[in-house]
Amino acid sequence: MPIKNEKRLHKDERLQQILRTAAALFFKNGYAQTTTRQIAQACGISQSNLYYYVKSKEDFFDLFVEMTTGAFEEYDAEIRSQLPGISRAEALKRKIREGLTLIDSIQDMMLFWYRESGTMGRRQLDQLIDQEFKSNELIRKIIEEGCRTGEFKVEDAGLAAYQILMLEHMWALKRWHLRKKYSLEKYIKHSQEAALGILRANRTGRNSSRSM
Repeated sequence: MPIKNEKRLHKDERLQQILRTAAALFFKNGYAQTTTRQIAQACGISQSNLYYYVKSKEDFFDLFVEMTTGAFEEYDAEIRSQLPGISRAEALKRKIREGLTLIDSIQDMMLFWYRESGTMGRRQLDQLIDQEFKSNELIRKIIEEGCRTGEFKVEDAGLAAYQILMLEHMWALKRWHLRKKYSLEKYIKHSQEAALGILRANRTGRNSSRSM
């Protein structure tokens, strides 16, 4: 059964710190090889205190899902609330900034999901897939509305949305390389420019082909 502590999860900074520490250890050492004793030691608390927050190692899966999906839903809701008053190009830039800022804060958790997806329960995996679908749908909606206003022009808004979503995920997946060249702020600006380039290149390319 899912853990019913979503409100506590988002308000309890200690619990969030425990989850981030556990995610880093799981990614570094592997889920099976990491013990709750190691997690408690890395957090600077006793194992009994750890069990106040997390009843068993298996509970981390549910807590990770809640923390990840809850954070993305909160960020996406903020972008949706801003849509009526801004251009779609600006909406996309804000979505990329919010997404990358969030991913930067939970990057070990993101990497854990990619590594351990094969060992997750069906329910947990479905929750993550559903959240990724929702985030992709928000980008797709921004792109489609931008096409209607003439800001963008693409043949497949869904594919373009996934290309942009992967720009965000790359910050975690390829951090070992990207951090040698980019600060978070610099990568955000690069991703915003790259995303707008994807959406505007097709329009330029079509106009050029028509004039030939």
